[in-house]
Amino acid sequence: MPNGTLFRYCVLSTAAAIGSLLLLTSGVNAAEGESRKGTGQIVLTYQYNLTDGFESDIGELPIGSIDTHVMNFEVQYALTDRLTVIVGIPYVVKRYNNGPLPHDPLLLSPPRPYIENVDTGSWNTGFQDLNFGAKYWAKEGTFSIAPFFFFGVPSSEYPFFGNAAIGQQLTRLQVGSSFMWYPGLSNGYLRADVGYVFVEETLDVSVNHWLIRAEGGYQFGPRITGRLFGLLKKGSGLAVPTDYPGFPDQLNDELWYQHDRMLKHNYLNIGIGLDYALNDRYSLSGNYMEMVWADQVNILEYAVTLSLTRTF
Repeated sequence: MPNGTLFRYCVLSTAAAIGSLLLLTSGVNAAEGESRKGTGQIVLTYQYNLTDGFESDIGELPIGSIDTHVMNFEVQYALTDRLTVIVGIPYVVKRYNNGPLPHDPLLLSPPRPYIENVDTGSWNTGFQDLNFGAKYWAKEGTFSIAPFFFFGVPSSEYPFFGNAAIGQQLTRLQVGSSFMWYPGLSNGYLRADVGYVFVEETLDVSVNHWLIRAEGGYQFGPRITGRLFGLLKKGSGLAVPTDYPGFPDQLNDELWYQHDRMLKHNYLNIGIGLDYALNDRYSLSGNYMEMVWADQVNILEYAVTLSLTRTF
């Protein structure tokens, strides 16, 4: 059962997944009086996360652990001083560690030999979903507002049935806005990215959800900024075992085959991060994150993220 959106699909997935990252991405902030048009960023982001167990209606289920490595490739470019376009795609490497609930397509009714079994204990790899979007800086200054949208589409017909599946193979649209406030006479800032995600339905089940990231940061010097953040995913979907009356003895019908696409995958993660500017063009970022609330999702033990950004 894939974890929700850690990286954006990214992470989202996902990432989506994060993975995703993800997917809420900051635009290029030009200093007051400077033009943003024609500038951009190339961002390479790596994330490792470990999940162990699944949080169901009846508590934690010991389904086993999953290792996930994600490398996200992203480019941002400012078409005008206010409009920035963004495109990215994550490459996912994932393994189910021989737990008690492998998803074998041959055990479905009817058996599906044409579906790859990704839960053999080996690494399952592939590009996940192609994500592209735009952010518009409607208001800038001490308080900034930047509406955005992101569209994600599967890059291939990768398998979605399995603990080690790299994604849900669903098309989605996220709309929302970023808000940032710089208090006067302070090196701190507050930021919130609030988005609603419309997801392609499976068997007429909606898994539309809110995706909210809140962050507070402080600049300790000209090169170093520290951050505390929270990431909330909350929406609709099915629940185990409430919506699966045959659980755990009859997990072989179409409802089970599609379950990873229809569960809620709700969670709240909190974390800490640090940004370091190497020079005028390159910067490094690192995050550490843990899950503090889970509902119908794989339980995240921890996630570590490292990013390298080059401006141009």
